[in-house]
Amino acid sequence: MISSGQKKIIPNEILLPEVARLISEGHTVTLTVRGNSMNPFLVDRRDRIVLGPFTEADLQPGVAVLARESMGRIVFHRIIHRNGRELTLLGDGNLKATEQTSVADVMGIMVAAIRKDKEYPCNGQTWQRYSSWWMRLTPIRRWLLAIFRRI
Repeated sequence: MISSGQKKIIPNEILLPEVARLISEGHTVTLTVRGNSMNPFLVDRRDRIVLGPFTEADLQPGVAVLARESMGRIVFHRIIHRNGRELTLLGDGNLKATEQTSVADVMGIMVAAIRKDKEYPCNGQTWQRYSSWWMRLTPIRRWLLAIFRRI
């Protein structure tokens, strides 16, 4: 039994399919961010994401998704390109390493980010502004990430 305040770590390959099932039933799920691929906006072990249900029309460039990529890994990255039912994903903290997935392999979309205990709905003006600017800054992302990693 885990008392209040304790955290239990469950391997992603067990946890994330269960998260996908809950989302497919219409629930939202809040997870703590693990890893640095979504820096600078989502920081490892500090921030949380709220994942929820989606329609196929929601899967557009700029939206962050939980998906199984073509090599079988489950990733949480942003859609940077859509060609029909095929999606190209890129983590905000990554420079070139993209992943390919299909609409059918998306498990959920981020509906809110929780940074330093403040919630930012993804359809809100603040998060939309962050996302829009970060995608536009792709050509100089290398230098911006280098600065971020040094502070």
